[in-house]
Amino acid sequence: MSRAPVKTYLDEGLAAAVSRLAAVQNRSESAIIADAVRARFASSSEAAGKADGETQKRQLNRLEARFDRLIWDLTQTKQAMLLFVRVWLEHNPPLDPEIEDSAGASAEARFERFLDLLSQRLIAPEAGDDLLDRLEFGETANGHDRAKAGAGNS
Repeated sequence: MSRAPVKTYLDEGLAAAVSRLAAVQNRSESAIIADAVRARFASSSEAAGKADGETQKRQLNRLEARFDRLIWDLTQTKQAMLLFVRVWLEHNPPLDPEIEDSAGASAEARFERFLDLLSQRLIAPEAGDDLLDRLEFGETANGHDRAKAGAGNS
């Protein structure tokens, strides 16, 4: 392969960087510059553009698959929640008319505690790690005892 001489003028910093790289790799400065020019032309070639396009397609396909999986998971969670509510409602007996008012007040207080716990979990997820512990020990999101918060509403 024949080579044509080309004279180049580089900034001092760039020339020093080429010289250092040539010394480290034990190659000539001309070989370093030729590789850089070759790489530059290759990156703007049609094949390089096609390869970049294929890479982007693969990445988008992976993202789409992850998104589809997320949608499927959310759908399954929604279906499970709806099934739980339906079964719970089917197996809970209706309230007697004389206790409906007190049961409504108790339900309202329990729902407020639920919303407090849920909002705390959504705002600060790491703080919600002890959510099950608090539910087991009868505490509300504010740390109050369930017996004190629901006194007279049972």
